[in-house]
Amino acid sequence: MKKKFTPENIQELKENQVFVFGSNMNGNHAGGAARLAVEKFGAIMGQAEGLQGQSYAIPTLDKDMEKVTEEELITYLGNLRNFANKHPEKEFLLTAIGTGIAGFDTNYMAYMVLRANLPDNVTIPEEFSKIKGFKGFNPDMTCRDFKYEEGKDYEEQGDISACSNGFHYCLHPLDVFGYYPPANIGMNKFHEVEGSGDMDVDTDDTKIACSKIHIGAELSIKSIVDAAIKFTFSKCKWIKENIATGYQGAASATGYQGAASATGYQGAASATGNCGAASATGYQGAASATGNCGAASATGNCGAASATGHYSAASATGNQGAASVTGNQGAASATGNCGAASATGYQGTASATGKESIALAAGKDCKARGALGCWIVLTERGEWDGNTYPIISVKAFKVDGKSIKENTFYSLVNGEAVKMK
Repeated sequence: MKKKFTPENIQELKENQVFVFGSNMNGNHAGGAARLAVEKFGAIMGQAEGLQGQSYAIPTLDKDMEKVTEEELITYLGNLRNFANKHPEKEFLLTAIGTGIAGFDTNYMAYMVLRANLPDNVTIPEEFSKIKGFKGFNPDMTCRDFKYEEGKDYEEQGDISACSNGFHYCLHPLDVFGYYPPANIGMNKFHEVEGSGDMDVDTDDTKIACSKIHIGAELSIKSIVDAAIKFTFSKCKWIKENIATGYQGAASATGYQGAASATGYQGAASATGNCGAASATGYQGAASATGNCGAASATGNCGAASATGHYSAASATGNQGAASVTGNQGAASATGNCGAASATGYQGTASATGKESIALAAGKDCKARGALGCWIVLTERGEWDGNTYPIISVKAFKVDGKSIKENTFYSLVNGEAVKMK
C-alpha cells in the first residue's frame, strides 16, 4: 500500500488533523510524543487509548510499564484502523509509536503498522517505510525463476499483493525455512534484504510483499539462528536484570506411515504424512518430516533436518548441520561441529554436542543441552492465555562446565537455568 509520510517535528495541526502517539495503560502521558500531545493537542492524563482532543493514543506499554503483547498491539492498531475508516474526513498523523520509551524495535513496529492495514487517511513516519527481513533463494540465486544478485536493487510494477505479486521475504528469520529449507550455503541461499515502496503482508506467517527490494549480505545458518534469537529478544518482556534472553536424487513419501530415503550426494528426502520417516545420509542432504510423529535425519556434512509435526524428531549429525523441530514434544539434535538445533514446540528438546554449536529451546517447557564451549538459549513462557504461551524471559548461557554443565539439559525457571532430567 502507498502511504503518505508524517511530518517531522509537529508543532501545530490543521483543523482536520489528529496527532497519533504511543501511550501506556495508565494514561500517564509524561514523556516523548505523549507529553507533546498533552501540551499542544488535547491529550488527557489518565486516558490510555483513543481520541482525546486533536490526539489519539495507542498503548504500547501496559500498567506495569512493560511492552504490550503482540496480540494487544494488533488490537490497538485495529482500533485505530476502524476509527480512521469511520472518519475519512480526518487525517491521522501516526508518529513512531513504541520506539521510544517502550523500547520496541523500529523494524518490528514498522511491520506491525503495515500488518494493521491502516487506511489512506493515516500517515506513517518515514522510518516505517522500509522493513528489513530475510529471503531464501535457490542455489543459483533464483526465486520463482527470477535471478537476483547480492547488492542489487529491484523494482516491481503493478499492484502489490502477498502471495500474488511483488518481491517476497519474511520478517522472522525462521519463517524463510518454510519456503527454502536450510541445507547449507552451497544449497539454498539466504540473504538479508530490505523492502520498501508499496507493501503488503500475509498474516499466516511474517511474509511481506513489496515493490522495491535491496538484496543484502548472504547469511550462514548460524547467522540466521542468531537473527532468530534477536527477533525473539525484540518482542519479549524483559526481566529486572534487563536480560532477555540434496541436489540430484529426491525421495518423497506423502502417505500415512511412509518412509523416504535419499542416500546419495546432495539428496533430498521428504515425508509429509503422519508417522513418516525421512533420511538423507549423503553430503549436503536435506530431510524433512512434516507430519505428526515424524522423524527426519541428515547424517552427512552440511545436512539439514526438519521435523515440523508434533512428537517429531530431527537429527543432523554431520558438521555444519541444522536440525529443527517445531511441533510439540519434538527433539532436535545437532552433533557435528558448528551445528544448530532448535526446538520451538511445547516440551521440545534441543541438543548441540559439536564444537561451536547452538541449542535453542524456544517453546513452552522446552529444554536444551550442549557440549563444552557450546551455547544454549533458553526461553521461559507463561501459561496459556487463550492465544499463546507468552514469553516471560529469554537467556543465553555458555556451557562452561562450571555453572552450566556439559551434556546436561536445562530449562529456564524464574529467570534461572535449572537442571532437568
